[in-house]
Amino acid sequence: MIDWKFDPKNYESDSYELIAAGDYRVRIEETSERVSQSGKEMIRMKLKVNGYNAPLWYYLVFDSSSEEARKRTDQRLGSVYESFQIERGDLNIQDWVGKTGGVRIKNKTDQDGETRSEVHYFLGRKRTEKLPLWDGEKPEDETYTSLDSDIPF
Repeated sequence: MIDWKFDPKNYESDSYELIAAGDYRVRIEETSERVSQSGKEMIRMKLKVNGYNAPLWYYLVFDSSSEEARKRTDQRLGSVYESFQIERGDLNIQDWVGKTGGVRIKNKTDQDGETRSEVHYFLGRKRTEKLPLWDGEKPEDETYTSLDSDIPF
């Protein structure tokens, strides 16, 4: 049996605010391999958005059902590689954790009327470089450091 004493002072209802639509620096907090509802392999990424407490989830589904689907998957995977400066073809997703990049966030209202923030797309390096610096503690990651250097990519 679990030994835990719940302290209600540590709980805040609706403590995560909606992330405003726009462009943000993000850091990959977690990655895992999953299977989508349709049975396709996918990568689930938990992202930390600069300036927000709410986590942002992204699901990269590997769809090889048609040539069009393969191109769409490669486009999405390529945008992750570019934004986070991950070597093309690297699917060792545990090495992705801690890397920083950029996203465009949009807000979408579901059938129940609840509005959620989601990744619209990942930003290229040039657009990411123009984003505000990280609020708070600076991530310890070579992809972040290179954003602030004068070295072109």
